[in-house]
Amino acid sequence: MNNNEHSTAFAGAALSPEIQTAIDSMGFESATPVQQRTIPAMLSGIDLIVQAPTGTGKTCAFGIPIAQIADARNRSAQALVLSPTRELAIQTSRVLGRLTQSKKGVRIATLYGGERIERQFSVLRARPQIIVATPGRLLDHMRRGSVHLDAVRTVVLDEADRMLDMGFQDDLNDILRAVPAERQTVLFSATIPAGVREIAKNYQRAAKHIAVRQDAMTVRSVRQFYTTVGNGAKNGALLALLKDNAQALCLVFVNTKRMADALCGELQRQNLRADALHGDIQQQKRERIMNAFRAGRLDVLVATDVAARGIDVRNIDLVVNYDLPLDSDCYVHRIGRTGRAERLGTAHTLIYRQETGKLNAIMRDTRAPIQRAQAPAAV
Repeated sequence: MNNNEHSTAFAGAALSPEIQTAIDSMGFESATPVQQRTIPAMLSGIDLIVQAPTGTGKTCAFGIPIAQIADARNRSAQALVLSPTRELAIQTSRVLGRLTQSKKGVRIATLYGGERIERQFSVLRARPQIIVATPGRLLDHMRRGSVHLDAVRTVVLDEADRMLDMGFQDDLNDILRAVPAERQTVLFSATIPAGVREIAKNYQRAAKHIAVRQDAMTVRSVRQFYTTVGNGAKNGALLALLKDNAQALCLVFVNTKRMADALCGELQRQNLRADALHGDIQQQKRERIMNAFRAGRLDVLVATDVAARGIDVRNIDLVVNYDLPLDSDCYVHRIGRTGRAERLGTAHTLIYRQETGKLNAIMRDTRAPIQRAQAPAAV
């Protein structure tokens, strides 16, 4: 590709040369289905409800239009992205930073709890055009008068269902009432429960619904297996899996913070480079853990579902469900952490015999071809 050529991954989206250059530098070979359908619709200015699981490329689906419309000459906040967790907010800001790298003067503010608010004051004084925030910290800034949303023209609620699950309903109402009525509102959500439909009814106008089928996502890039083990045998099965995948970068999911710490301790006693990520870990330590995982200084990260939201690691080879996910949506989110960036990933679920019915329900809901695998030889 010479300097005058661009990839054709987003050729139909009428993107500016600056954004196309950024996309090329990020190495996109093709647009995902959610990107193909969402980007032109967002650029047209209409409201959207986008039902898309993790791993389908949704961050760029809304990030590319936001980067395209951001005007460096306008020193007001023009776009607002709300995220359920600080990890996802940081990941989103990182992607937006890469997308706007060729648009000199476009600034991004990332606002989340766990970081000194005084540091965020200085970022806001630089008058960013794009704000990415968790709802609670954004409201804190609004009440202090340190953030101004009167010029916002695009609002994105990323993982809207998860924000409602985490109790942000009132915060979202306060924020959406504070931004201008004449705006574009885009909801991204893996599921569309009653709470999300209520937000759409109250704050959107004639929203177009875009849905990406889960089965297309789960089958295409992730090989899926399960193993039935005897009671008390999961630790041995996990250690054997890790031994069989000695060169792999592995993410292990558990359902509780206590289990994350306990399992991490067991892996460390087996001389594995492992650490845990859950809601009780302070932000500074979270960032150290994630940096070590990205850099390959950790082999295994044991995480709870909420803590894992927003993990921005593109080369995870293996996802292990040590604990069976609580529901089908949770399963889809978990396995979506592997099989990214044109890579083939592997997901392996460990179940007790009495959990077979729950796993069958997940297979029915997701239409995922989860193959039975023999228990690996104990280490």
